[in-house]
This record gives sequence, structure tokens and C-alpha cells, in this order.
Amino acid sequence: MGFFDRLFGRAAPAAPASPDSLRERLFEAVHSGDGAALTQLCTAHETEILEYFPAWQKVPEEARQDPARLQRYGQGLVGIAQCFAEARNRPELLQLMMGPPAGNPIVRWQETRDRASKLMETFDFEGALALLAPEAERIRGLSGGSAESMKAITSGQMATCHFQSGSAEASVPLFRQALEHCRTGDDAEGIAASLGSLFEAHRYLGQSAEAASVAAEYATVLEHMGQGARARRFKKLADIVRRGEPLNRVVADLSGASFELDELPPVIEGNLRFAFCRNRIGLARALALVQRGRERGQEGHFEEALSLFSEASRLDPHAPEPRYDGAVTLLYLQRPSEAVAWYDEVEALAPGWFHCRAERWLTAGIAAGRIPHLAFTSLRKLESPDLSAEERVQLARRGIREAPGVTGFHLHLGRQLAALGRQDEAREVLALGLAQGEEPDMRSRLLVEQANHEPPSPERDRKLYEAMAPGGNLVAGAMAVVMLRMGGGQRHLH
Repeated sequence: MGFFDRLFGRAAPAAPASPDSLRERLFEAVHSGDGAALTQLCTAHETEILEYFPAWQKVPEEARQDPARLQRYGQGLVGIAQCFAEARNRPELLQLMMGPPAGNPIVRWQETRDRASKLMETFDFEGALALLAPEAERIRGLSGGSAESMKAITSGQMATCHFQSGSAEASVPLFRQALEHCRTGDDAEGIAASLGSLFEAHRYLGQSAEAASVAAEYATVLEHMGQGARARRFKKLADIVRRGEPLNRVVADLSGASFELDELPPVIEGNLRFAFCRNRIGLARALALVQRGRERGQEGHFEEALSLFSEASRLDPHAPEPRYDGAVTLLYLQRPSEAVAWYDEVEALAPGWFHCRAERWLTAGIAAGRIPHLAFTSLRKLESPDLSAEERVQLARRGIREAPGVTGFHLHLGRQLAALGRQDEAREVLALGLAQGEEPDMRSRLLVEQANHEPPSPERDRKLYEAMAPGGNLVAGAMAVVMLRMGGGQRHLH
């Protein structure tokens, strides 16, 4: 020991008496999870370990006869090799363990996993399955080391491919396999991921009891992992799913945390947003087609966009997005009668989805000849960010003149006038819209907008309660709930 070691209290580790005793000390550090001790041993005895490691790869006979000892031995070797690769920047031991890439099952599995992942990123789930299924058979007999993790990842990837291909039934047993492999390997994060995926699979299939049970278990796992907010969320979801989850509802996002409306605190602090929550998640391939359809529609290629929306609806028959966007596209193509049918499908799949109710009413009026098609194009134009304030006012006033019963123009005009500080004019326009409005969705939005510019009063509360009535706009109803709970202290624009 040198002078500085004595001065600062650093003592050199005693040299092990033999290769076997060094190996056992290393194994003890690996299995105790003491990374610092393992790194210290690897640093102090780097030369000896590099020399002895090839001999250590031959498993002693007594360890071969005992599965527990065999697993401990294999994990010990892997831990040493990983420490050398990560802490000492010496990958030789890992390479020695893996052997030639062509014949090594771990390398082959990694290559298959990576190829499958790339195919999944491009939505070729069938191609990924063709790679993964035989690989799952090849690694079935592996044990020790990272075998359970490999099996869990492969089962999870296969399950995801089935689910995203529209075969949710086939995904369930594979997600359960992934879960069991994660439990065997004591992989907490893998357990959580598998439970989350299994919940969505049961939920997509409409299996409420199974989904609720998995959600409750998932909440417990999340709580043990220290993720209290997500645990609370899944406890609530378990209760909702068990009682019968609505096809579509509005939930609140408060500073990044999700809440049902009845969970919101009486005083809102932070950024509050509303979002739709369906009883099923969308399938990735269908959502990608919807996005492509929107892009083509924005470029004016409406027939091509409609074809993409139709294909997306075929791939995911539960999804409202392709039908909703398809209905709007049909209106651009001046085919309102067909658009009405598509809006009806949206309402059946996700009641109250965005503005489907008000737009369906408008479309039916256009199809019947009561409302000019110009009302649709003008309302769409009013949503453009490129218009100046004065242009918005003029366009909304023209819409009121040309389509007086379409109260969407009153809502746009009232908002714009209020934004310009012309409060009296805004209240007058909103009141006129309410007097003329028959359609419940638009009426609920007008009521909330009007209440937003009024002080607390019984009359204001009456308007907010009316806005919450069934059949109205779901986001307007959610805003009414929050405004009633908070009183008049804050304003929320819709």
C-alpha cells in the first residue's frame, strides 16, 4: 500500500488465494446487486479475470446437476462480462460468451428482434410475425441469464403484431405469456408493460370483467413502483370498466395528469385541458392512414383522401376518426347525403365525437336544400388561423345573413367580438344565436360561451346546467361542470 492510500484511508483488496475464490467473490457481488463492489473487484483483478474467464466458462459438474446453481453460475458470468464491457470498456468477455455471431442464439435473436421492430415501425405486422414466430420456437428451450427477458420481449412483440393487425383475440394469450416470463425474471417494468397491454386488449374486445381485473392489478404494480398518479388513474379505470365504460366521454388533463370530471379538485391550479376518452384505443395502421388522408385532403385531393379513410375504417371498424374525417371530405365533394350516413356511424361508434352532432345537423340541412353549401365552406374558413380579426367578423356576419339558422356563425362572431373588447355586441349576438338555435350540440356551446362572460348568478347556473344536458357538446358540458364547481373566479374559453 502506498503513502497516499494510507493517508486517505484506501486499502487495497486482498488478493484471492485461487481462481475459484476470485470467481466466488465476483459471483457474490453480482448476486448481491453491489455494483460498486463488483466494479472494484474487476478493476483490481482485471488481468487475472481476463486470464481465468475462458476456464470459468466450463461449468463445474456439481453446478450442472442443480438448476438453481446452474442459473446462479450463468448469471454470475454474464454479470462479470457486462461489468467489464460497461465499467472497464472491455467487451472481450461478452464477445467470448456470445461466440461467433452466426451460431450464437442471443445474437441471432437480437438481429431478429431488430428486424421485426423495423417492420412494425412501418406497420408490416404480418411480416414481423413471420420473423418472430419461428424465433420464439428457437429460444423456447433457453434458460438462465437473459432467457426470460428474451422470451418476454418476443411474446410481447408477437402479441402487439396480432393486436395491431386486428386480431385482438390472438394477442391475449401472448400478452399473458410475456407477463409470466417477466414475473419469472422478476422484471418489474416488464410486468407493468405487459399488464398495460393486456388491459387494452381485453378492453378492445369488450371484456369488461377481465379488463377491470387487469387494471386493478396494474394499479397495484404501479403503486409499488412509486408511480402514484398513474396508479390512481388505473384504480379509477378499473372501477369505470367494471361498471360499464361509455363508448366515448370527456376527461380532464390537469398539468399532465388525467382525471375524470368527478375527480377534479374544486380549485383548479395549473393548465387544464379536455380530451376525448374512448373505450378502445385506435389501431396504429388505421390511424396512419387517417393522417395520410388528412394530408391529401389539405392538398385538395379529396377522392384520394376518402379512399384512405375508407380503408382505415375497414382496418379498424371501431375507430370514429376515419368516418368523421370521411364525412367532412364528402361535404367538400358536395355529397351531403352520403356524409349524413357517415356522421351517423360516428355517433354510433363514439357518441358526441368532436362536433359530429352539430355537423350532422348542418349536413342534413344541406342535403335537404334548407341550408346552402356555402355555410359549410364558410364555417371551415372561419377556423383558419390566417384570417384577421376584421375578416372573421365580416365572414361571420355574412354567414348569419345567408344562413340565419346556422348558429355556428353566431358563436364565431360572439367570440371574435368579445376578443376585440366589444362585450355588449358579443352578448347580443350570442343571445340571438340561442333564440334561433335548435340543435343541442351548438346550443350547449353557445350557453357556455354566454355564461363565460357573465358574473355568477342563478341564471348563469341555469345556462350551465342546460349545457350539461344529454345530446349536447361533450366538451361544452365538461366546461360547464368545471365552471359550476369553481364559481365565477376563473374563465374557460371553449
